Amino acid sequence: MKSKFAFGAMIGAAGAVISIGLALAGPADDAITARKNCMKAGHGGVMAVAVPIMKGEKPYDAAALKAAYDAEGAACADWSKWWGADTQKGETVKTRAKAEIWTDPKGFEAAGGAWYAAAQKMWAATDEASFKAAFPAVGAGCQGCHEKFRAAE
Repeated sequence: MKSKFAFGAMIGAAGAVISIGLALAGPADDAITARKNCMKAGHGGVMAVAVPIMKGEKPYDAAALKAAYDAEGAACADWSKWWGADTQKGETVKTRAKAEIWTDPKGFEAAGGAWYAAAQKMWAATDEASFKAAFPAVGAGCQGCHEKFRAAE
């Protein structure tokens, strides 16, 4: 009996520790996970459609691009909520966000603004020529942010 009780108590204690850990792992991990989803599913989803068009591997497809833009908008809708000082480091989720995001917030905002301005032109493109004219600035906007504000893997 004693060993069953001890085992049960140990399992109960482990469960409590896990529950506390999950409760503590909330806001920062949630923000980091949302940022990653925005980057991978949102921006990455657009790149998965756009890059083959730019390379001439696939024909221009306005409907596929619009679907990717809409998915990006949904995945990234709460962007401004994910960058609080308390999200610099996750409790259980790793981030590639560099400290410069918080030490140089004006630079981070400017880099994001440059990407956003370029993306607006790409989103507004109505044909292959205007899309191909707008897309390179989006790539430059991505690079401008990633070089200074994202750590390498």
